[in-house]
Amino acid sequence: MMRKNTTLYMFVLIILGVFSCKREPRNKEAYSNTIESPVLSEKVDNHKEEKEKIIKPIEMAKDCNQTFDAFFKRFATDSVFQKNRVKYPMEWYFYGNANYASLDKEIINSKDKFRYFDFTQDKKAIEREYGAFKIEKAKHKDSVIYKRIGLDSGLLMNFKFHLVDGCWYMVEILDEST
Repeated sequence: MMRKNTTLYMFVLIILGVFSCKREPRNKEAYSNTIESPVLSEKVDNHKEEKEKIIKPIEMAKDCNQTFDAFFKRFATDSVFQKNRVKYPMEWYFYGNANYASLDKEIINSKDKFRYFDFTQDKKAIEREYGAFKIEKAKHKDSVIYKRIGLDSGLLMNFKFHLVDGCWYMVEILDEST
């Protein structure tokens, strides 16, 4: 019995010794910042440059010379594309008070101020039990007005799109909802 305990004790000590000798820091980057070595500082500087390259915005293809429907399919589903295809500053008209006497105007100056509109369910919106609306498109040569018209509510929104240098852009929102 004594021999088994001694053997077990020795085995545990050997295992602990092996694992403690091979132990390396789990996050080498965290430790590399504290060491003052020219080689390591170059690695850290290179790593910072790589991070800066990643952070820079990626230039997206314009996808111009499309039909409005092809453009709108992506515009409806891709939030980044949508924000890039708004002509800033964009005017947004809406009723700001309860008497509906006049429209207020808000100017959206940048992507940061623009809110994404989800158009993905618009085709099915007419089938809703509540909040149903239909879609109408008024197409002209270089412009389209995309309308959301409420069937059981006062929804009436016009999204105006223009063709600018071969690319479609949303240029104005007219919200006459009551």
